[in-house]
Amino acid sequence: MSKRAAVYARYSSHSQTDQSIEGQLAAARKYAETKGYEIVAEYCDRAKTGTNDNRAEFQRMLRDSDKHIWDVLIAWKIDRIGRNREELAFNKYRLRKNGVSVEYVAESVPDSPEGVILESVLEGMAEYYSLQLAQNIRRGMLESAKKGKKLGTTPFGYRKSADGKYEIDEAKAPIVRAIFESYADGDTASEIIDQLNALGIRTARGNTFNRNSLWHLLHNVKYTGLYIGGKGTVRIENAVPVIVEQELFDRVQEMTRRNRRAPASKWSATEYILTGKIFCGKCGSPMLGESGHGKQGRKYEYYKCIERKRTGGCDMRTVRKDMIEDLVLDHAIRLLRSDEMIEMVTDAVWDYYERTDETSTKLSAIEAELAGTKKAIANLVTAVEKGMPYDAVSGRMEELRASCAALESAKADLELQEKVRLEKDQIRFFLEQLRSTDIRTAKGKRRLIDAFVNAIYVFDDHLKVAYNFGDRSDRIGLDEVRSSDADQISPLDWERPNLLVAYRTIICTIGLP
Repeated sequence: MSKRAAVYARYSSHSQTDQSIEGQLAAARKYAETKGYEIVAEYCDRAKTGTNDNRAEFQRMLRDSDKHIWDVLIAWKIDRIGRNREELAFNKYRLRKNGVSVEYVAESVPDSPEGVILESVLEGMAEYYSLQLAQNIRRGMLESAKKGKKLGTTPFGYRKSADGKYEIDEAKAPIVRAIFESYADGDTASEIIDQLNALGIRTARGNTFNRNSLWHLLHNVKYTGLYIGGKGTVRIENAVPVIVEQELFDRVQEMTRRNRRAPASKWSATEYILTGKIFCGKCGSPMLGESGHGKQGRKYEYYKCIERKRTGGCDMRTVRKDMIEDLVLDHAIRLLRSDEMIEMVTDAVWDYYERTDETSTKLSAIEAELAGTKKAIANLVTAVEKGMPYDAVSGRMEELRASCAALESAKADLELQEKVRLEKDQIRFFLEQLRSTDIRTAKGKRRLIDAFVNAIYVFDDHLKVAYNFGDRSDRIGLDEVRSSDADQISPLDWERPNLLVAYRTIICTIGLP
């Protein structure tokens, strides 16, 4: 039975065209055909940025993955799933949890430990590109802001002038001042909202006022003349005409701080970084993070076997979250401190990349198909010149022209990919950066676990950790490290002869306290 597949495609409005979407879809369909997949859904976001995953079709795709209606997601490249490491990890985890694998048309990432590391390197490159793009956009925003040009949505109380700058809307600016003064005088948000809506006053987008729109208005620093953009990296004083004096604005900010309850996004939330990689050593079931409170009100966080939780059919004990995470992170860092390990993993990942990179082959195939399409167009033109009615071939001509545009776009993408081909030194640099990861931060912990740790199997008195290097079917090496004291865990014995040669994949056994 063939696998069911979905395709996700997008293009960014700043640099691409609709043909990019068609090119991605055409390539994905051809890829699915060669793999024997049946495409049952296609999701396309047009003119959407890749710097975040707040895209309508992308979000619909994620929701549909919860319904288990397809097994494989096909995307053009890694950056279509997200352009920073956190979004990529979260989105891929959600898809993986739903039994969906992600495959890329223009980037070959094998389902192997080396493939995981290679994917991490490519994700880092995609993130670097996104940051470079954002930097260029911020630079343009800075220049526009210095000139007083309007950027983004025009706030209530302003309008766009003939030369593209902000100017005060004399009919609405007094309403803005009245809102600030009312709040500063003690009127509640509900009272102000009710009064605005009763008078028929609408937001800049033409909607009725609510708490969110009022909140954004009361915190918009443009009313004081200050322009802030690029997530705080662009700050221009006196870039906008002043509607609200700084003293009044500051007074309102202080009052909102006193009146506002901390939002849910700021509440403490526990992140279980081993989720998806930690399994019960007794029954093989995944272990999930849980928390609870003791009699004294103290909060406890731990990992628990899902089989024990659901049916009670496994007697595996729970393990403390902080203890097991610290053990795994510490051991992974110690492994990466070995220069021999860095070289071995670099060689293995590079070997996979060399053997699986099909950019040149794909480019040759697209060029051949493009030449055939152009020849077909030329033949139709010749037929018309010889007297064939154009109406008889117009439909076919449009199809061929659309196909030609899509192939040209796909060819351009592959030519760019050839120019920025991954180098072996980039893989080595990535691994060297990985071993200097600050595992005191949540971001550092996730980065190390995602890239380097393959699976963790927990037993009553020890755990086994499999790392992402070597062939998964070749886990013949086993270096056992047992200790009753968590602080005395030792790294692998790097002095032992032929360790790096004999053991392509090493499963380390670590004793639990």
